[in-house]
Amino acid sequence: MHHRKDITFTKPSIYRPGIEEYCDANSAPQNAQLSAITTLTYERCPEWANIISSHLQGNLLTALVRSMRARHCLEVGAFTGHGAVALAAGLEPDGTVTTIDDFSADERAREVFLEAALTSGPGPMITLVEQQALTALREIEMPDGGFDLIFVDADKPNYFAYYETIMERDLLSPHGLLIFDNTLWGGAAAADGASAEPDVGETDEARRWLHEMWTDWADAVRVFNQKVCQDPRTVTTLLPLRDGMTLVQRVRGGV
Repeated sequence: MHHRKDITFTKPSIYRPGIEEYCDANSAPQNAQLSAITTLTYERCPEWANIISSHLQGNLLTALVRSMRARHCLEVGAFTGHGAVALAAGLEPDGTVTTIDDFSADERAREVFLEAALTSGPGPMITLVEQQALTALREIEMPDGGFDLIFVDADKPNYFAYYETIMERDLLSPHGLLIFDNTLWGGAAAADGASAEPDVGETDEARRWLHEMWTDWADAVRVFNQKVCQDPRTVTTLLPLRDGMTLVQRVRGGV
């Protein structure tokens, strides 16, 4: 997917008005580094800034890494670096975050990542792999025992391919946590195409493109959710946090 500049992409909220804002207000504030990345993303990539991980998601990723005492994290889909920095913020001093993105969709995201994420406090813990995601997942060298936490926030039509590659290569540690973002897709994944969708293109052609992308990705997310939920190798929990986050763990003892 290329990040077009003739539309502004904002997914419909899955919440009734005020709920997400209330949660934000009653959670620990976003740290200064993540706030700076968010601000720069909205300045440099305004049409697509809405896809950045949210304040609450950042808090959750940091808390999960810290509570798991995770040492090695992997991210698929770096965008401007919010997720990578949130993961790194929960690590012990010797921890690592490897994040994958080829930035083919929008070079501006790469500029923000290099300028803000890699120069943040946890920046030295972060390694950027500039490569197509499936290729990188097939070739990446994993730490002993696998990655403790893997966060996938990339193109939705490839979600199941990412999942299968992670499982087939045993990239996830036996007690690790695999997280997929956007698994409600603005509510469309649960609505069989009947939900609201963005309609803010500047031209008829842009609006057609947005409609096709929205519906195609909703279909892909719906199929992914069904397949992963039915996989006997894993246990899944789909959380209604922001745009949906699916937590996946291996079945104890393996299958």
